[in-house]
Amino acid sequence: MLQIELQPEYIAAIGGLHITNTFLTSVLVTILLALISISFRIERKKRGNIFVNTLRVLIYELLKFIDSVTKDRNLSKQLLPLVASFFLFIASANILALIPGFLGSLFVRTPQGELPLLRSPNSDLTTTVALALVSVLAIQFFSIKTLGIKTYLKKFFNFTGPVALVLGFFELLSEIVKVFSFSFRLFGNIFAGEVLLLIIAFLVPYLIPLPFMILEVFVGLIQAFIFAALTLTFIKTSTFHPQGRKHKSAV
Repeated sequence: MLQIELQPEYIAAIGGLHITNTFLTSVLVTILLALISISFRIERKKRGNIFVNTLRVLIYELLKFIDSVTKDRNLSKQLLPLVASFFLFIASANILALIPGFLGSLFVRTPQGELPLLRSPNSDLTTTVALALVSVLAIQFFSIKTLGIKTYLKKFFNFTGPVALVLGFFELLSEIVKVFSFSFRLFGNIFAGEVLLLIIAFLVPYLIPLPFMILEVFVGLIQAFIFAALTLTFIKTSTFHPQGRKHKSAV
């Protein structure tokens, strides 16, 4: 019988640490990306290697996209690891979630019964909240680095007048809301797509789910791009002085 769970399932326990299927998938995706990175570092000097050339094109296009937003190559190089990590992790997790083993193909026996061994990390709210926190903290870091701690704090705590004080409060509130916006947008889109595929596969298990799986590949890539692009855009806007003058790095 079809079962849809909002929370990730606990599939094992190591000491007092409970392992969920989404955490296991996150570890597998991280290991996969680490192996690809190590392989690229080893093989990068070889010419004519399709694997190396493909990654070079991907890195170049990402850097070019970041340049189009920042208009600053030095800042773009600083942001490339962060933006690329967000895009590659989210996209890889979303795409891997569509292969057999994620949509109810592999199970593990537990005291609660048979549970799916693997599940998309982005369908787990704790994962998307963690990604959102990293994104928002990175925004604050680059803002402090560019503006300096004094100017940064003045954006939120400006006592020059009642209007400035209220605007500062809403500015602070907007930074907090970004955590919810980032996390729930990603979680909602991926979880909804996963539920849709499970229902279609349960009702019509042959051929019909294929077009929806292809659509979900594009949705997964788009969501990864949106998350990375929003992080990049917010970092760029946060590095402008409140009066419109761009400061040099203060850290």
